[in-house]
Amino acid sequence: MKPIVGSLPFNARIAVVGGGVSGLTFTYFLSKLRPDVKVTLYEKQDRCGGWIHSDIIDDGEGNRVMVEKGPRTLRGVSDGSVIIVQTLRDLGKQDVVQYIAADSEANRKFLLDKNNVLTQVPDSPISALKFFAGSLGKGFISGILGEPFRSAKVTGTDESAHSFIHRRFGNEHISKNVFSALFHGIYAGDIKKLSAKRTIGKMVEMENTSGSLIKSMFNKMIIKYKNRNDTRSHKIEISPLLKKFAEATGQSEKQLISLSQRLKAFPMVGFRSGLDCYPKTLSEYITGLPNVSVKHEAVESVIPGKDGKNVVIVSDSGESTFDHARLTVNPNVLENIIPFEPLAKKLREVHSNTVILVNFYLPRKDVISNYHGFGYLVPQSNQNHEKLLGVIFDSVIEKNFKPVFGVQNESKSPDDDKRYTKVTAMLGGHYLNNEGEQNIPSKSIIINSVKYAFMKHLHIDENDLEDGTWEVTVAKDCLPQYHVGYDDWVQQTAKLVQEQYSNYVSLGGMAFSTGPGVPNVIEDGFESAYVLSKAE
Repeated sequence: MKPIVGSLPFNARIAVVGGGVSGLTFTYFLSKLRPDVKVTLYEKQDRCGGWIHSDIIDDGEGNRVMVEKGPRTLRGVSDGSVIIVQTLRDLGKQDVVQYIAADSEANRKFLLDKNNVLTQVPDSPISALKFFAGSLGKGFISGILGEPFRSAKVTGTDESAHSFIHRRFGNEHISKNVFSALFHGIYAGDIKKLSAKRTIGKMVEMENTSGSLIKSMFNKMIIKYKNRNDTRSHKIEISPLLKKFAEATGQSEKQLISLSQRLKAFPMVGFRSGLDCYPKTLSEYITGLPNVSVKHEAVESVIPGKDGKNVVIVSDSGESTFDHARLTVNPNVLENIIPFEPLAKKLREVHSNTVILVNFYLPRKDVISNYHGFGYLVPQSNQNHEKLLGVIFDSVIEKNFKPVFGVQNESKSPDDDKRYTKVTAMLGGHYLNNEGEQNIPSKSIIINSVKYAFMKHLHIDENDLEDGTWEVTVAKDCLPQYHVGYDDWVQQTAKLVQEQYSNYVSLGGMAFSTGPGVPNVIEDGFESAYVLSKAE
């Protein structure tokens, strides 16, 4: 959420609460754009990076193995990914940037049907026929054929994503069988409770402008056809955000357009040393700056300064006064450091889901060779007693990564033919909400549940599961849920912040970005730093 600031004095003091990618990105760009500004970053954990965590574990044989205990890839087609990749290039880390090709086996994705059979998401006519003939394809053909003839919603009020999809396609099967699985992978949430405007806003806009999703697509195709000979329509324009990024960093717009087009050709981008290469690189850089101080301590309270001017941060080391505070933590954390009940009450309206991540590593053996792909998601139409959200095939992804910059090394290293299995299971999310915070199962129960799922879904031998190394991470309250009416909630919250703190506080992070993805948060962090830097 962009800050509203009349002016930021020379040598201003800025506080950033939260050292995840949002806080790090904001701090990095603000310190570069305004070297006069003194920034203090508060992070209560002993490391920065938030929920992005590429950890090193022992495989039980004395070997070090990297596992992702959070996100592991980025979408190539986003301004946020361009900002991340270009920033790493600027900091001398371009060699770590890798991509998955569109025709790679790692770009194959699966859904789990109601009979616990992995079904490939269509990427060809043959796979499409198989998909629509199975249980997951129920309602698709009739839903699509009838969609242009269904009435559009008259009022502009928000509704759940499930309600929107049900209305447009005339049945609930498409939502339960397909979209609910996507919502598990992105939000760890219940599609019946999440905001359509916030989560599938482009589809909502298509209905608003054309009365139908199919009609909207046809209208765009007609316009494109009519303009096929117009050279102006083929000119690639830089996005408004990347235009600001070019101005802020001194990059040429032509270079950023070229990078953006290049990344759009890749369905996924990642880093050789793990996704936390980005927050680690930023953290190392800003730690060495004379105008940035990183304090690994908890913030207890955020209160207005005397006479309503400035803002005071109360932390473990005492009170400090700042000209502006950027708060990038989730609402469930914010509510405990905001001493004003109307605002704290508003923050309590947003629930954050807990996700349990389970890493499995087995050396010298590929036990998922029949299912090579990115992984699979579990829709709500599956009985799913394990409360599984999805499974990622990390070893397949790693084997198929190629460098974005430079030439692929044609000579094989001894590790190229190394066989191993590395997968990550994601559990919990909205499935835990009915059981309460205290009912998160023990580590042994969680692992046994995942073992059972792997045997049932992937047909992995029980002995292989016993021989592997297991890691369990509970990411408590990690994903704020975009409930119905969320956009209104954001505006109401911003108004209360303005009333209590005037222009001395702004909000960032997943809850106040356009989405929960890493690129969404980076876009918001950069743009907010850009806006604040201009408030001279």
